[in-house]
Amino acid sequence: MLKQTMIYLKELWIKFRYSHFLRLFFDVLAKFGIRITPYYTFRETISSENQPAQPEEFENFKISFWGPEEIKAMALIRGRKFSEEDLLKRLNKGQKCLGLKKGSEIIAFTWCNFKELTFKWHRTPLNKNEVFMFDAYTLVDYRGKGIAPFLRYHCYKELEKLGMSNLYSYTDYFNTPAGKFKLKLNAEKEKLNLYIVLFNKWPFHFVLKDFQK
Repeated sequence: MLKQTMIYLKELWIKFRYSHFLRLFFDVLAKFGIRITPYYTFRETISSENQPAQPEEFENFKISFWGPEEIKAMALIRGRKFSEEDLLKRLNKGQKCLGLKKGSEIIAFTWCNFKELTFKWHRTPLNKNEVFMFDAYTLVDYRGKGIAPFLRYHCYKELEKLGMSNLYSYTDYFNTPAGKFKLKLNAEKEKLNLYIVLFNKWPFHFVLKDFQK
């Protein structure tokens, strides 16, 4: 019970620490059925440059694509909103999950969609050499240890083996740490987008800025 309470308090602190006033305002609007989400589209690069150092405590780790066994464990992670059924549907659609484990313990993972870029109801088809990386997650106890960029780099290398050359991802406008670690891996901002949903019925999507122009 004490450990669960400490994890919960740590999650609250992380949310507060990285919250922007505008984001808090958007959270209030969401309670009235108005959802406003600004986010970046990143194009990430497969490169041997700027390879992140291996975290010291992860000498005996394993990075691999996961199957149903790991999916069952992922569904039990506290604070995650996806059920085992939701995650299995992803696998059945051809999506892959690359994860890092220490022994049998799940540490971090990220998902890959080879068919389309998706943000809520907004979808964009992908070409055969393109992939959308999403739902990157590191367990709370292991954050701040350099694991996210380390796993990301290995994800690039595994996707390269599959013939992927154009890698895309989304990052919440207010998630500064995620944006910074992508930039350190030579990722480039492609677009600043704005997604609005009114009363869970009417979605609107806008490109506020195209960084490639």
